Amino acid sequence: MKFSVVASISVLPLFVVGCDTIQQHPEQKPQLTLSQTWTANAATGFTIGFNEPVQSVTWTWQGKSHVTTVQPASRTVHIRVSLLQGHQYSLTIDKASGDGTIPITRSRTLAGQTEQPLNTITNPGIWQYDVARTGPFTLKFNAPIANPNQLSSDITFNPPISGSVVWVSPIEAEFKPDQPIGPTQVETMRIKGGVDGPVSSAGQYLVADVVRPFITQSNQKIVVEEKNPETLTLYKNGHVVLKSLCNTGVTGAATPLGHYYIRSQLPKADMKGKDPDGTTYDIPDVPWVLGLFGNTAIHGYPRQKYGFPQSNGCVELPIGTAKKLYSLVKVGTPVVVER
Repeated sequence: MKFSVVASISVLPLFVVGCDTIQQHPEQKPQLTLSQTWTANAATGFTIGFNEPVQSVTWTWQGKSHVTTVQPASRTVHIRVSLLQGHQYSLTIDKASGDGTIPITRSRTLAGQTEQPLNTITNPGIWQYDVARTGPFTLKFNAPIANPNQLSSDITFNPPISGSVVWVSPIEAEFKPDQPIGPTQVETMRIKGGVDGPVSSAGQYLVADVVRPFITQSNQKIVVEEKNPETLTLYKNGHVVLKSLCNTGVTGAATPLGHYYIRSQLPKADMKGKDPDGTTYDIPDVPWVLGLFGNTAIHGYPRQKYGFPQSNGCVELPIGTAKKLYSLVKVGTPVVVER
């Protein structure tokens, strides 16, 4: 007997399964916030940081509202306002917004105090005498300078001096003349003040121009010797140019020993005072006066003899000699009174 096997295949019906629509939540926008630090710079104003780029900032300064538009958007915003050095400030950020962020709507006040003004110690100082003719002339600031390369144009001299600026540290610079300055030359060094002059990294600047008149070293020297006889000698480059008998102060009004400089030149001056014995004097038109200090001077005065103490503290010369000396020297010439 033969058997046949029949395979039976069952076909299942085809079903299309549908899925519910999946809801996608919108991407969460970051909250815009101010950074915890900012800078208040008297030279440039405020620099404020944000956690995300901003396009618009509304702020209040001294009771007035302002809007700063930032293009392109940036995490750093500069707000230019006039800040006084060494003074307290208060800036309020009212609003800030940027693309794709939740804006700032709650105000925040930034308060503090700006740095004290920039200052500088100079060598030479004001009306300094005997300044080296070859320099260098130094400037030492109280804070590091942010624009050091600008100092070459911020420092000027009258009469002009050509030279170069060399920075020896972030706070100290030297000006070196290209060649020696003339002897006994009156110069004025000026450093530009304000925000257009030297500015520190913290925004400090000089409140005004720094002006330093000075006088260079002389190649001459006057020596007054209180010996017997008393003499005055003018040297130039170590050589005697003029020598004369002179008179210094009597007992009770002696001419002080020491090192001095000619500080003034007057062709004539009225002199008043009282001698050690109490006698008063009032002498008009004393000629060829070279002021040293206080009421002490070298000048011409008629005497029958010279070479011993006769004055009330000044150094007296024959009038003709005083005139010649007056024509040979300048303010700033050193004077030594010695025994």
